[in-house]
Amino acid sequence: MIATPPRHVVAIALAVLAFGVVPTQVHAIDPRFELDPRLLDKAAEPPAGDRQGRTVRKAVRPATGMSDYTVRPGDHIFKILMKEYGLSNAESEALIPEVKRLNGISDIRRLRPGQSIRIPLAQRRGQGAVAERSAPKATRGAPSRSEGSDPVSAAKAGGGERPSGHSMRMMSVAGEREPAGIETVRQVWGGLVSSQPVSSGPVAIKDKNFSLSLDPESFPSFPAADGGRVLVDAGGKIPPLVRSLIEEKDPSIRIVSEDPRNRKRFMASLLTGARFYSVEEDVSLSFGADPKLTVNADFKIEKTPESVLHHDVVLMNVEEYRRGMPPSLVQFLRREGFQVMEPFPAREDAPPRGARTLHQITAHETRGIVDGLLRALNVRYETDRSVELYGMGDGGLRLDVRADRYFEDGRDRYVVSYFDGDPVSYTLTRLLETRGYRVVVLDPKDDFRKVSEKLLARLRLPGVFAQHDLLPHRDAPYGIQMSGVRMRGQGAGGETVFLTNAELDPLFRDLLDYNGYAVISY
Repeated sequence: MIATPPRHVVAIALAVLAFGVVPTQVHAIDPRFELDPRLLDKAAEPPAGDRQGRTVRKAVRPATGMSDYTVRPGDHIFKILMKEYGLSNAESEALIPEVKRLNGISDIRRLRPGQSIRIPLAQRRGQGAVAERSAPKATRGAPSRSEGSDPVSAAKAGGGERPSGHSMRMMSVAGEREPAGIETVRQVWGGLVSSQPVSSGPVAIKDKNFSLSLDPESFPSFPAADGGRVLVDAGGKIPPLVRSLIEEKDPSIRIVSEDPRNRKRFMASLLTGARFYSVEEDVSLSFGADPKLTVNADFKIEKTPESVLHHDVVLMNVEEYRRGMPPSLVQFLRREGFQVMEPFPAREDAPPRGARTLHQITAHETRGIVDGLLRALNVRYETDRSVELYGMGDGGLRLDVRADRYFEDGRDRYVVSYFDGDPVSYTLTRLLETRGYRVVVLDPKDDFRKVSEKLLARLRLPGVFAQHDLLPHRDAPYGIQMSGVRMRGQGAGGETVFLTNAELDPLFRDLLDYNGYAVISY
């Protein structure tokens, strides 16, 4: 038996004691922060299998089409696309709306574990398909698109599988100074969230392991209605790791990655992140019947449940192609309980005043309506004119018939008569048609619509009585619909002429005048 030297015994005893005091509890490392030490050794050969000796299984997915993914606890769409499918921040942001549409998802952060969702795979520009880097990290087997610059690939000239783990690269957060349009939004934001000041201070997060601060000029923020904060990450420049840290350490911060140059999409995401009581997009409000005023807004915002009761509902327009609302309309909407916000400069290309003419016929009885229409059409007429039915050349007999209104237009002669129930008068008037007169017989009960239809038909003028759009709201935030007759090219300069008997209050007169209409009343 060989005796063990005393000093060896002491060393063995110390080793046993050291292993005995080592804690048995093992703390798992978050996979997002786990690094494979082998990637730091450029001369190391990648292992042929995993830790248990099993060969890494290659996951081959179609280059295009659909991929099915089973949701795990803690997953949300942004995380799945970046972590499991290897998409960049911008690619993930662009693909999220399509994933939500395909799977009927309203909130990307509220997924049910075990739920199966479909991920569309599309061809990428300048490289292979998304499938080449779409497999989860634990099962990737296809070569990386940057294989030539990968430290392991460079060391292994003969090829081979890429080892599991993360590659290391520095993160560059180069945000532009004060994204365009932010200052304009900041000026009106105080009217939306008046209970909290619009702070320009930086977003700062401190933890025992790190401290994080974002430059407020590159990444401005706005107070939210619920006490939180909306952080603007224009163009998605914040790296996914930093984004995850912010959302995890301070859930009250909502990050908006839309580009402010797309005004409507940016404002929509900003209002959603602010969590107002209600935000509606592309709303349309109607006031009156004839004439009818339609007001369109990009957003309708109810800041609190009491906004309607307190007449504190906001209408906001941000689109570039629309003209602004005139002061008279803004004042009218304020009386109706709406506050108008148009943070960006509006177009000022309203039509020149007087380019179109609206003739308002205010008379209610038949003769007054006829006189108004004839004056609007610039027709010179005579009243109570004796018109010859038979002359002395007709066998020595002369018979004249009284015409209530008589006028001529070139070769044509026109007679307007009112039927009062006398059959003799009606017969004589009709006989005038045999002598070449164009006769219009009106009933005393005929209204504006009947009179205009009969008169314009005899005059051979195109025009149909209906409710017309006088101010199409395709390029303006409001429109006016009114009943009447529209005739194009009938004015002195070939401009549009509109005939109506609708009552016009000062608001409608001002809007029509602002949009180039000359209003004339008879």
